[in-house]
Amino acid sequence: MRGIFTFSAASALFLTLARAELDKPALTSDLDYLLEGNANNLPTVNSHIAVWPSGYIPKDCQDLGSGEGYNASDFEVYEVTYDDCADPWLFCRHRDVEVDIATAAETFSKLPVKVRDWVRQILLMPGANSAFAINGNVAFFGTTGSNVDVMIHESAHGLDGFAAFGENLSSSDGFLAAYDADTHVPDNYARSSQAENVAQNTVVAVYDKNVPGGFPGVQEQYTAILNQYSYIQDKAGDALVPGGTCDRHLENSEIVVLSSAANTTVSRARRGMAARWKVPQTEFKGEYSNVVKEFVPFRFKEEF
Repeated sequence: MRGIFTFSAASALFLTLARAELDKPALTSDLDYLLEGNANNLPTVNSHIAVWPSGYIPKDCQDLGSGEGYNASDFEVYEVTYDDCADPWLFCRHRDVEVDIATAAETFSKLPVKVRDWVRQILLMPGANSAFAINGNVAFFGTTGSNVDVMIHESAHGLDGFAAFGENLSSSDGFLAAYDADTHVPDNYARSSQAENVAQNTVVAVYDKNVPGGFPGVQEQYTAILNQYSYIQDKAGDALVPGGTCDRHLENSEIVVLSSAANTTVSRARRGMAARWKVPQTEFKGEYSNVVKEFVPFRFKEEF
């Protein structure tokens, strides 16, 4: 089910500060120089991939895909179950997207499980390289579904928006003080807003935690943003490193039955397969400590 949207003065502050352009200079033009390190040092988690029968799709995937001009019947829905979680993540893949499901599932597996816990559904769509995060759903266009740093960035919007580490980082006094104490932000894109600054600093923080030599090993001027990415690391604790098992926080959206589902049922019944055919289920099997149902809706979209 979708979360219940609630607003407050704190919510308004988060939304205002998250989108205001920043005046500090960028340390580098982009963070492409971190991709190889994160891709090579974040371990892959084994997974099992199962495809849903045609005619069924999570409502968020239908709605978000429609918002981009895509028909729900053109999406394949996959359950990807990782070894560190009893419940699968749902991937909604448009049949024309460049990235195959195996590649996307493997790339997503590299995110530490305590980061993946704050992702609802994953969409893969064709088009120019871009991505967005909307209320815990993350979408990747073009080839970005194979880029672990883009996945970290979009997931970081959820960590921020859902206050996963106890606060909305991009509007918290602590992070803003860290920002004030530094001379730069990570790159040009981080200058877009505090929300994008937090997301890019999260990419840096993950690199620093997981790649030998850390961020100082590739950036001599690391102290220019040290307070910002260190603050995120302190708040995250062990959430930015691999290991452990899932504690899912975001329920899947409800299932939408498309007209083609009836045809699937008839076809399988005629082949004597009706006993083995099941309607997909999205409810969690596991017991989780903090399933979030009330939150401030958020949307962040970027192009690359």
